[in-house]
Amino acid sequence: MLAPQMKQRLKSTFSSLLKFLFSALIIYWLVTTGKLDFSAMQQLLSFQTLAVCVLLMAGNFLFGNERWSLLLKSQNIFLSRFEVWRLTLIGVFFNFVVPGGVGGDVIKGYYIAQANPTHRLASVLTVAMDRLIGLFTMVFMAVAVMIWDWELVTQHNELQFIFYFLLMITAGFSFFWLIIFSRRISGHSWLEKNLEKLPKGHHLVHLLQTFSSYAKRKDLFFKSLALSLVAQIFSVALFAYLGHILGFSEISIRTYFFVVPIGFMVTAVPVSPAGVGVGQAAFYYLFNLVTGHESSVGTSTITATQILQFAFGLIGAWCYITLKKKNPEMMTARAVQEPTVQK
Repeated sequence: MLAPQMKQRLKSTFSSLLKFLFSALIIYWLVTTGKLDFSAMQQLLSFQTLAVCVLLMAGNFLFGNERWSLLLKSQNIFLSRFEVWRLTLIGVFFNFVVPGGVGGDVIKGYYIAQANPTHRLASVLTVAMDRLIGLFTMVFMAVAVMIWDWELVTQHNELQFIFYFLLMITAGFSFFWLIIFSRRISGHSWLEKNLEKLPKGHHLVHLLQTFSSYAKRKDLFFKSLALSLVAQIFSVALFAYLGHILGFSEISIRTYFFVVPIGFMVTAVPVSPAGVGVGQAAFYYLFNLVTGHESSVGTSTITATQILQFAFGLIGAWCYITLKKKNPEMMTARAVQEPTVQK
């Protein structure tokens, strides 16, 4: 009989293969039905266009990288910008290896925990907080622009449903921020006593206390929010630029400002590597819904964006290889596949 560990590895491998197959099938369907036109993307193959796209993508990564640096600093974890940038690029690479748009976060969390063995939970939660802030700013941006363009939203029942769903997520985030930033609430004995009654309650209490530590440096948190918004603007600008180059100049900038965040949220669902396939389907549906007619703007822009991300991911692969050579004790194959975070 197979050992439990071997069974778990086989199950994980089989699950990953299924997700890769799922991604490939979606791409195949989009191409064969004409919903994804690779030939149209030849218009992007000029030095000026590629240079602008790379700069916009780099801007998104750089501001996101600075956001994580501030969150690390708020937990008294001091890494150079180069070290944080290297871990960010490694995370981008593993997004294409581990299904979903957040697979690289697991790897980032593992390495930052290894670098700070006495503050492992706090280190890992900087990655979680970084992801939460990124998600919150995407939701906030989408809700704000949908309110601004409310006339368009009211024309589609689907958009109204999306709006109210995002509004609920915003309320949930607001409640979460209130808990962790209000010392009166997070430090209340009643809350901790009730959490301890739950399964693994002492872990939940420790988790709450670690999250609440961000209240000590609110200035860095709000700077992280601002940096996240700037990073999202770079991402939206990239999509708008790609759409313009591909000939979809009739789409307003407001459309990009709420379609792109929503599309990326769907892409982050862990059912395919880096959201490939899922992203194409999501952006195809969203852009067609808003514009009222079928076009390849959604599939073409997200595909071009993912190609650019993969290019940055290749730099991350090189960073991963060089990090492995310099720090072999941190880089066993088993540890990468099954990172374990301890308190």
